[in-house]
Amino acid sequence: MLFRGKSVDDISAMLQTMIYTVKPLRKKEHIVNEGETADHIGIILSGQVEVQKNHSNGNNVTIARLGRGQTFGEAVIFRKENVYPATIIAPGNCCVMFISKQELLRLFAADTDMLSSYMENLSERLVMVNQNIEILSVGSLRKRIVFYLLKQADQQSSNTLKLPFSRKVWAELLNTARPSLSRELAFLRDNGWIDFKGSEFTLLNREGMEDLLEKFKRK
Repeated sequence: MLFRGKSVDDISAMLQTMIYTVKPLRKKEHIVNEGETADHIGIILSGQVEVQKNHSNGNNVTIARLGRGQTFGEAVIFRKENVYPATIIAPGNCCVMFISKQELLRLFAADTDMLSSYMENLSERLVMVNQNIEILSVGSLRKRIVFYLLKQADQQSSNTLKLPFSRKVWAELLNTARPSLSRELAFLRDNGWIDFKGSEFTLLNREGMEDLLEKFKRK
């Protein structure tokens, strides 16, 4: 997100003057721990990272999964209390580029386009948080599933869509257990609303799904 709109040559020239580190990470390795000071942002160069919230009962909930080109730490690095609110781990081998707060400030002063890209990224993250809140506020688990599938169908411009993550991550996003998610999906399939195979879903009764949500809105 820092380098949006820049050519490969522009980026290569910038990297010659930047101070940064690149770190390869192994599967299950912790990148940052909840409560640590956020004094760098991370840019994922390859692989994926998981943002997890650890609860006192020992359960870990995946809040987000980020892939190549995405960043972490940018939302907290400039806060007064700049500590990570969650733990970030590598679910598999990955590689991350780290840029310090001081280096970011130097880059922003030298290139206002980079500052604009940074602010745009923060705005997109805020929209994602609001979307997650919207999903959880819809009502029952069945309604949350229907709401999410309809949203994905709109975003992918097709009634046949592919989930962007695993069932486990989807269950965590919907704030439910995976077996409960599986039961509701089976109900929707058995009643002719949807069909699915693996991560690919087809909406068979979109009108009925939309009507379910309209009934919720009218309450």
